[in-house]
Amino acid sequence: MVNLEEHKIYVDSLKMEVVPLSVANQALEEAVRGTETKLDEALNLIKNSLYNIDIDIDDQNSTRSTD
Repeated sequence: MVNLEEHKIYVDSLKMEVVPLSVANQALEEAVRGTETKLDEALNLIKNSLYNIDIDIDDQNSTRSTD
C-alpha cells in the first residue's frame, strides 16, 4: 500500500503539503481494489435479503384467511 506521508512535499507558494498526482492516483486505485470484493458481497447480501423479504410476504399473503 502506498504511504502518502512518504511522498508529501511542502509547496511554499501554496503554503501546504501536497502529494504528486501519480502517487495519489496509485493510492486510490489500491484502496478501491481492496474494497471491491467487500462491496460486491454487501450488495449480494442486500439483494438476497430483499428476495427473502418478498418470499416471506408472499407466504404470509397465501396463509391469510379470506373470510
